[in-house]
Amino acid sequence: MKFCANCVMPDTRPDLEFDERGYCDACCMAERKFGRGTEPIDWDARRRQFEEIIDRYRSPQATGYDCIIPVSGGKDSTYQVHVAKNEYDLRPLCLCFEPTLRTEIGLKNLENLNRMGVDLIQVRRNPIVYEKLVLECFRRVGDMEWPNHAAIWSLPYRFAVAFDIPLILWGEGRMEYAGNFFTDEKHLREMDEVWATDYGVLNGLRPEDLVDEALGITEADMEMYKFPSPEQLGRVGGNKGVLGIFLGYFFNWDVRQQLAVVEELGWSRRLGRVEVTYSDFENLDCLSMNLHDYVKYCKYGYGRATDDACRDVRHGYIDRDQAIRLAERYDGIYPKEAVELFCDKLKISAEEFDAICDSFTNPAIFEMRDGRFVRDIDRGLVMKRGVVESRRTAGQVAA
Repeated sequence: MKFCANCVMPDTRPDLEFDERGYCDACCMAERKFGRGTEPIDWDARRRQFEEIIDRYRSPQATGYDCIIPVSGGKDSTYQVHVAKNEYDLRPLCLCFEPTLRTEIGLKNLENLNRMGVDLIQVRRNPIVYEKLVLECFRRVGDMEWPNHAAIWSLPYRFAVAFDIPLILWGEGRMEYAGNFFTDEKHLREMDEVWATDYGVLNGLRPEDLVDEALGITEADMEMYKFPSPEQLGRVGGNKGVLGIFLGYFFNWDVRQQLAVVEELGWSRRLGRVEVTYSDFENLDCLSMNLHDYVKYCKYGYGRATDDACRDVRHGYIDRDQAIRLAERYDGIYPKEAVELFCDKLKISAEEFDAICDSFTNPAIFEMRDGRFVRDIDRGLVMKRGVVESRRTAGQVAA
């Protein structure tokens, strides 16, 4: 494995490339964000672009909604509502899709968002169909959150058609985790069905792939997981068409600075760190995301702690040495609480959960003995020493 010389992201991350210095494309993009390197971003110009867009898409009726904001109760969606409502006087319709393993703090933060003075629609999915999809996608592609991701990306567009609202405001966007070596400028700026398919972690699955008589899943069951047709989308807003944009493209997105803003608005962190990382503000609304991050670690050798550490390096909060220590300390922690709740809800054993994870675990990254992955007493996978050393020395090699 090769690791970025600036952060600690490995080349096993899909669609990651490195420049001649050994910097990953996300670190190259971060240099642009902060005015370093080639082609620094003109944030004043980006803000003006955003203002032109909302002026063009703002509802002509005083009683109409100006945009849709997909929300979860997390820090990002609270900040999205703040920017739209408090900074730009937009009237948003907020939309929340029920998470897999909802948490009390997630529900509390969603209620706080609602009390910021917005209309909020909560979609309660068919639990019989949803739970079949969760298990099938976990077994088939190692992603129990596939139905959640498919729905949170498709439903805002379905509601845009239903309510005739042509603008959708998303949050941070792909700029925080990737540059444009692979991703063109349009898909750093806009979210559509192509983005969801190519960059949205759908693992090559389409809703129609899950229609299965043996599973008892029909085409009608999968309808809300699909995007509307291009013809339907094009007729919205008097033929303006639906536009989904990432606020993180137009504003210099810095999670740690935004935390101070949303906490002033009543948003709450959890007590103690999140189970799979060192922070106390990520993955708060749904415990199943800890499982998603754990399986990602099994597949690619990096998890939520690496994601968080890389972000903090790029924003100058920590250096690479500290990122290494944090990744080694917290990545790959077995999410015992989340596993127990998931297995209880989905009626599978912990042994079956582990067996499915093992089927997606990468033997090039983790130690094996007698045909089985080696685990410590805390159930954590043992990373090969060569991989560990490669992460520790990447920055030294580049220097």
